[in-house]
Amino acid sequence: MAQSSPIIAVVGAPRTGKSYLAARIAEHIGGALFLEDDGHGYPERIQENLAQNIRPLERQLWFRTTCIERHLKAKELQRQGIASVLDIFWLTTHMYVDVLLEGFERELMRDILRQDEMLVGYPDVIVYLTQSEAGTRDLIVKGGRSFDASDTYYDEVVRPAHELHEAYFSAFAVPGVPVISIDRTGLVFEDPVTFDTIMAQIRAHVDV
Repeated sequence: MAQSSPIIAVVGAPRTGKSYLAARIAEHIGGALFLEDDGHGYPERIQENLAQNIRPLERQLWFRTTCIERHLKAKELQRQGIASVLDIFWLTTHMYVDVLLEGFERELMRDILRQDEMLVGYPDVIVYLTQSEAGTRDLIVKGGRSFDASDTYYDEVVRPAHELHEAYFSAFAVPGVPVISIDRTGLVFEDPVTFDTIMAQIRAHVDV
């Protein structure tokens, strides 16, 4: 079993319920919560990048820097005996490098992410969420974010992200880093039985 005061990361394609589940877990264990947008939404320029699919290197660097900042804060809290829950970590940035970048920019970002892996490391547990297309589209509508409201957002962003995550985690094998895969299609995280089942899977690996 991993150490107490763990770092738990909830990952997956956009609109799979990562932030909501991360918040529920953090509240339940009395841990710190780190959201990629810090709970205040993405900066306007990043929203523009996402909506128009422009400036990919800038977008990659923003997400990478945000992820590393949150992860380093979580590691400092861990040294103080405080658990943390992240709704993303640097690994997510890694998945998009080959899709969004090419040439020198791709190699530059690959080097940065290799260094992040060596210097920052992984969370103690990764919770990987998947979701049906219908369920994801429903969350997109309910979310009300302007940059993902377009008719093409699912096909251009969510579907490729889902495929990248599936390919990556089907081959994921980092010693000592368990991955809990959850198909949340039809699941309601507010349901006590569902949530208790998820927490039981987490507790099988870490002391919370």
